[in-house]
Amino acid sequence: MATRLHPLASAVTVDLSHGRIELKTPSLARAVAVPATWLARAIAALGEGVDPLAKSLAESVAKDAVMILDGTADPTPEEVAYSIALALGQRGFGTCGFERFGDALTLLWNFPPATDASFHRFATALVAKVVSDVTGVQTHAAVLSTHAEGLTLFLGADPACALVRERAARGDAGPQILATLLGGASA
Repeated sequence: MATRLHPLASAVTVDLSHGRIELKTPSLARAVAVPATWLARAIAALGEGVDPLAKSLAESVAKDAVMILDGTADPTPEEVAYSIALALGQRGFGTCGFERFGDALTLLWNFPPATDASFHRFATALVAKVVSDVTGVQTHAAVLSTHAEGLTLFLGADPACALVRERAARGDAGPQILATLLGGASA
């Protein structure tokens, strides 16, 4: 009895421009795909226990990002950002880009698996670990703002991230929080 295989090319669509992977068949041998909503529910169910999952995934993402850099001596910030964005996108975790505002660094994450508050801890732990591992600089992250299709994360030292979390919890807008951090507005 011969096994009929569904051609992989027509079964999987990879849209790197949006960091999405779509399966067009209900079963593929040795392939596992989890809808983003299921992943978001699992992350939400883990609650405070989400850090080991984020750390494990971050190690894998960071390893791939370093491989993408392929030993580039003294990579530029753009090369580092590209490698991290590609490593996340290859996993279907959406797309991202880094933006600098004075001394503040943010990551605009479009099309992540979720954007609700239960995903924030996972998102910040994942991104902070990836950036730390790839750059060799201890980095923390905090959700600066959310938008219809994603999150904006602030990357920096733990005290600055604590301020971002405090101000965001008060309902301050992302630009206002950045202005406060950069000394352009009173706290």
